[in-house]
Amino acid sequence: MLSNRGMDATSMNGGIDAWDGLVSRAQVGQGIYLIEGDETAEEVVALAYGLEEGSRRFYRELAGRCDAPEVRRLFETLHDAEIRHEDRLWERYRALPGSLADRRAFEEHVVAGALEGGLTPDRLLAGNPDAGRGYAEALDLAMSLETDALDLYLRMAAAFDKTDIRSIFLDLAEEERGHLEKLGALRGRGP
Repeated sequence: MLSNRGMDATSMNGGIDAWDGLVSRAQVGQGIYLIEGDETAEEVVALAYGLEEGSRRFYRELAGRCDAPEVRRLFETLHDAEIRHEDRLWERYRALPGSLADRRAFEEHVVAGALEGGLTPDRLLAGNPDAGRGYAEALDLAMSLETDALDLYLRMAAAFDKTDIRSIFLDLAEEERGHLEKLGALRGRGP
């Protein structure tokens, strides 16, 4: 994030959490390809909705694969959080002038091929082969995804001069920050 803002930054391979094996796998610029920087507010909300939808589907798929009840519940909880994000984005979209009044019509224009962090589900799973095998691994994967989403939304906000569009991404970043706080608390407590 600092490098993308023109600052000289060095990776600390996970920072303070590195001692515990937590390392962000995000590449510099990961997911930024999704925007040009000249999108309208309507296009930005549709893009964000698609990212949330991609993550929702991913969490649902992971929940369906899990045998361990505590891991399944974790992924179901994350799935439900993405639905709440979609609902908020839909309300924000409806408030825009000239927006579609029908949610189904809006969703037909949404592309949900990438997750919030900008990766496809296949790419994310390839880099996390232990995803969902245990509670700690599931939390690590979720924290990685939410960290990547926070970073991407902040970088997307920085790519726009328009306050209304920046605020969309900054609001999403705050939601991701909240997810990370909750996941961090869960990690400290265990299943």
